[in-house]
Amino acid sequence: MYNRTLWGVTLALVIVVLMLLAFPFSVLAISVPDSGPFILNVDIYRHVLESDDILVHGQYNWPYSVGPPDTAPAETVTQSVFVRLMNGATEVAGSTIYSYYRRGWGYGSFSMYLDAASAVGLWGTGLTVEVRGSPTLSWTGGTNYVVTTNVLNWNATANGSATRVMMYSHIISWASTLGDYWNLALVVGYADGDRFSSYGEAYFPNAISGLRVLVPQLFSGSVETPQYTDITYPTTGADAYKSAWPFNFGGISEYFGMPSDDEVFRTLIAFLIIFVVCAVMVRYGAPPPFALFAGFGLLFVLAIPGFISTVIVGGAMFLIVLLTGMVFILRRN
Repeated sequence: MYNRTLWGVTLALVIVVLMLLAFPFSVLAISVPDSGPFILNVDIYRHVLESDDILVHGQYNWPYSVGPPDTAPAETVTQSVFVRLMNGATEVAGSTIYSYYRRGWGYGSFSMYLDAASAVGLWGTGLTVEVRGSPTLSWTGGTNYVVTTNVLNWNATANGSATRVMMYSHIISWASTLGDYWNLALVVGYADGDRFSSYGEAYFPNAISGLRVLVPQLFSGSVETPQYTDITYPTTGADAYKSAWPFNFGGISEYFGMPSDDEVFRTLIAFLIIFVVCAVMVRYGAPPPFALFAGFGLLFVLAIPGFISTVIVGGAMFLIVLLTGMVFILRRN
């Protein structure tokens, strides 16, 4: 019984395999471009994210009629095309192309990036850029479209700042041209220079990876590391105040908006002397209110010609009147 069951299962599997082999696998077919395709331009930059790295920015055209009807394939360019940076027969970098307007067909941008370690010895050499249709697709007519170029613009700069300036100029110019091809405004003019529109900001950071960090000037809003300069302010005046008086009278007067230096000192000395005089008057029989009013009178006499500070005198009077009032209130209770 067991052998019969095993034999039946084996026979069924053989039949299924033979049926699968009898039918050809379907391969996704895609229409050929109207002409081309074309690599329009390739710019190569260095010192982009780090010293001696390389960024490749290319512009392509994989043309199909806009229509009507639109003859571009239903597949996106991301699904159908990839790019490679070749050093002879060796691929040193590769990427797909971002799909945006008309699923990426027609005009657009592509990019590839090599960090400094991967870019050693490649700057200025005989590299080739290749745009290739995917071999997994069946192109009408059986042709797998490939276009290559070794005409590369080596944009040599001394550092990252110079690279960002050059990239801004190149990319904003291409964005304006690409917007004309697409009939979309990819660039908006501002008083301080052109920047991406909302369409440009949706497309270019995906077509050129890391562009928002690389060239923040292209965007209406961006995140940048703040630049600041340490400023050391002179402390000559403060040092003079500190050395002039042991209790820094000048600093006290400046904080409270009072006259400075010797006037404050004279006022404090006057208060001390008047306090001693009033105490002596009370000691020898003068009524305390009389001694208090005599002290107030002397303060006003000294304040009128400017010998002492009227600000300090006014503050002292307010405090004494307040304390006197509190004493009367407490006595009545």
